[in-house]
Parts: sequence; structure tokens; C-alpha cells
Amino acid sequence: MAEENRSKRMTFEDSMFMLFAVLLAINAIQRLPLIAQEQLGIDVGGKYLIASAALSQDTPLGTPVNAPEGTPFYETPNASLEPVGTFPPGTALFLSDGPEAVTFGGGRYWYVEDTETGDIGWVPESALVREGAGGIHPDTKRGTKIRALMDTSIWDLPGTITPLGQIKKGEQGEIGDGPLTHKGARWWYVDRVKSDIDGWIPEAALTLSTDTSWRKGSRVRAVQNTDLFERAGGGAVVGSLTEDEQGKITGGPVNIGESYWWLVAPPVGTEGWVAETALEEGGIQGWFKGLLATVLVIGTILTIALLGGIVYATIRTNQVRVKETHRIRDAIPKIMHSKRNDRWDKVLTHVSSENPNDWRLAIIEADVMLDELIMRMGYMGTTLGERLKQIVKGDMRTLDAAWEAHRVRNQVAHAGSDFILTQREAKRVIDLYGAVFEEFKFI
Repeated sequence: MAEENRSKRMTFEDSMFMLFAVLLAINAIQRLPLIAQEQLGIDVGGKYLIASAALSQDTPLGTPVNAPEGTPFYETPNASLEPVGTFPPGTALFLSDGPEAVTFGGGRYWYVEDTETGDIGWVPESALVREGAGGIHPDTKRGTKIRALMDTSIWDLPGTITPLGQIKKGEQGEIGDGPLTHKGARWWYVDRVKSDIDGWIPEAALTLSTDTSWRKGSRVRAVQNTDLFERAGGGAVVGSLTEDEQGKITGGPVNIGESYWWLVAPPVGTEGWVAETALEEGGIQGWFKGLLATVLVIGTILTIALLGGIVYATIRTNQVRVKETHRIRDAIPKIMHSKRNDRWDKVLTHVSSENPNDWRLAIIEADVMLDELIMRMGYMGTTLGERLKQIVKGDMRTLDAAWEAHRVRNQVAHAGSDFILTQREAKRVIDLYGAVFEEFKFI
């Protein structure tokens, strides 16, 4: 009966530990994308949006662009010729002609102009990005989170010759100072999260980093009736979204004051800018995130409850175990004290005999007494070995002695005369039985 109660308690504890582990696993799964992005550098959907930073065939002439890494420029769109000059890193340019597709080396070339120096020439499209694509503007505050739009260099000061190092696309940092204007473009001092090498980077190579994972094409839902504005931060109203109506991200983010703004296309009507606080994840991802949030809340409550249950169950188990041990020890002397002494005297007589057969008999008789003791303690099973397996050391200090003595008894019983037993060994085994009996006042 005691063992049955103990098994029930252990099953209850095991169930609570299993539920607790499942809840921890769910929480870990939710954090895997963030861990992969932040710690391992794996792009799993991104925490930033490249808002049309790259040029395309349809990019209009006059568009402001930048060469964050610098680039040579040519008299004709042909990199096989000697360049006529070089635009330094971070040079602000604008498109004045192109694009021209070239066969040699592949890619497209644009005719660009540096308004500060008047330098003009053809440069490969791969060296250019749009100015302002990252949503950063002159009033962007220190401490604003940013990410690198591209693999680019980081500099001690704008215009210096040798860079301090490299920053990888998607790497995160914070605005630490700036802006400084150099070669017609703004530069910002970036405090990097995962490196001690901080420095200045052209604005064109940076983008705002928000707490969302939205990209161009992401579906969002309005959390309330909200207007769509002609520009980030306000202006004329060009449309609206009703509560729970979904739209699609087409641009952004742009940081205005304390808020991020996104360009959103509604199902019907003109696209417009909306503050991030008025939006939430839409589509299947929004539904799934909502489900995970609900599971997380319920899981947190259950975790607290289960932890309380585990503590309570552990305390109660220890209390019951102590009570059972005391009950067993108090009950045993009242049951067969005199008879057990008589039987133990016979065991001692046998082991003191000069006859080897009496030594074997002493061990077998002592094992019978041990079996009787264990059954009276409430442990069930078809054999003494099975009953001993159910005992924990907290209930029986001499459990190892009982096991060792019982194993010798099995060798004596099964091997017979083939088992070499000396009187010295027999007395040692009887002493093991005696230690168990004395613990429970059985002799």
C-alpha cells in the first residue's frame, strides 16, 4: 500500500515536470527566429525592410543616389576601360542618364553627377543605392535602432582613407552621433551591438530597425479606424482603413519623432502612410502570432501553478515518507520481537558451527527473516528481489547491505556445493543481515 501511494505521487510529479518542459519548449520555439537572427546572423525573415533601396530599370532620372563604398566612374558604360575618376565612399549623386545594359561584365550602368564637384560619368548600378531608402532623416534621434542595408565599411571619420572595418548586411546598431555632411551626403556614427568597432557610416547604407518583422508585401491589419496620409507624419488624408481591415506594406519604415510610419496599400483605394502603433500583423502570420500570444499567456499561468504544485508535492512527499518510516519502525517491534530473537539465535548458532552446511542454512534462514521484514514494511512483489527494488535509500539506510546479503544467498541457493563458502564469509554476510534487522529493531 505504501509503495502504491508513493507511485501515485511520483506519477503526479512526473506529469507536472513534463507539462513544465512542454511550456518551456513552446517559449523557446517562439524565440528561435530572433535567436537565429541576433546570435547566429541567419536571416529568417528579417527585422528590417529594404524600402526600394536598390535601383531598377524603371528608376526615374533625377533620383538621388549614393555610392556608400565609393566607385570608379567611366567615360562610357564599359568597365574594361580605364576609369576617368573615382567617387569617394558616401558620395551623394543623382541619375542624369541611363540605364545602359552592357555585355562585357554584365549588369547595368547609370550616368551620374556629383553636384558638389561637377564630376560625371558612368558607374555600375551595383555600386549605387537610393538616398533616403532607409527612412533615416536629419532629425533622427540618438539611440535609434538601425541595421546595415548592405555589406559596407565603417570609418573613423567621413572622408578618411582607410576604413576601421566592415559591417555586414542586417547587422544591428544604434545611432550614437550625427549627422555629419560630407560629399553632399549625411553620415551617422553607429554604435554596433556585436562589435567593439564603432564608427561613421553613410546614411544611404543604413535603414531603421523596428520591433516588427515586416517587409515589402507583408500583410498588416488596422487595430482601429485609421486614416492614410500623403506622407509619413501626417499631411493630407488620401484614404482610410477600418478596424480589422487588412492592407499590404509597400514602403517604410520612416522615423518621425517617437513613431515609425509605414506606407500601406488598402484593398481598395490609394496607398498612404500609417503610424506603426495603428497596425498589427495580418494574414496567417498575424493569426499564428495571436495564437502563440494566447498560448504564452495561458502557459505562463499554468507554469506558475505547476511550479507551485511541484513545490507542494515535493514537501508533502517528504512529509509522508518521514511519517511512513516512523510508522514502520514503531510497528515492527510490537509484532514479533520475541520470535525474531529466537530465530536470530538459531541463525547465529548455525553460523558458529563447524559444519559448512550449517553456514549455508544460516544464510538462507536470515534471508527468510529479511523477506518477512520487507513484507511487513508494506512492499509488495512475488520475490524478495522485486520487493527490494521498490525501496528507496531514504526509507532504508541499510538497503545496500540487504542487497549484498541477498545476492550471496542466491549464490548459495542456486550453486549449492559448487559455491565455495568459508565460515569467515558466512559470518560477514550474517553481519549484513544483522545490520538491517537492527535498523528496524527486528532483533
